[in-house]
Amino acid sequence: MFDLNLQNALKKDRDRLVSSQDLKAIVQRIFDHKEASKARIKSKLDNQNNSYVNSLTFDDLDMDKVFHIDSIEKLCIKYRLRFLDTHLFKGDYPNELYSIIPELEATHETKLENFKIMAPSKLFRLKTKEDPLLFVPIGNGYYYLIHKWGNDLKTYRKLLVWPFKNINTLIFTSILLSLASTALGSVLFNKLSDTQLFVIFVFNIKTFVFITFYLLFMMRKNFNESIWDSKYKN
Repeated sequence: MFDLNLQNALKKDRDRLVSSQDLKAIVQRIFDHKEASKARIKSKLDNQNNSYVNSLTFDDLDMDKVFHIDSIEKLCIKYRLRFLDTHLFKGDYPNELYSIIPELEATHETKLENFKIMAPSKLFRLKTKEDPLLFVPIGNGYYYLIHKWGNDLKTYRKLLVWPFKNINTLIFTSILLSLASTALGSVLFNKLSDTQLFVIFVFNIKTFVFITFYLLFMMRKNFNESIWDSKYKN
């Protein structure tokens, strides 16, 4: 008899302050504003404006999110990633991004443009000629990290793509594979002389180098150092 239904109490007080029709109009305006904000941000992400440099308030910057282009380039080369304009990005943006960007714009009293994405090549619409990070440029080669989503890169990715960092790492990997295969041959055929093993080693080097470069040519792939900021597929 003396129990209080909190929901009914709230509803009664609300109905006293605003009619159901006015409440519906208020909620509709809130949703319309959110949709308009989302559409504006999506338009900025889908369009290119390389000449725009964002003006952020120094006191409100999180210095843990400020990175120089040299650091970005180094990481892209190490893990075979791309750092490109968002209009080339074909992945999905997380819903929270459409709240994070307006909040950041309100904090810095500005409108953000010229967004950049760091991600694996497969997430971009690359021209034929795992873990995205969204940045905006703030000048002098520095970029501000807006948001990170998706899964972390596998730790072994660095090892898998290291041979393709540049021509030197590719040749070095070929030599290591040649040494390993020659050592295996000496175990399986222990009667081989040193001269025979050396000939096999040289032959293996030539074979691995030829096969590797042939595959790179056939697949039209390039080295990490050449593709990290390239909008072209290969």
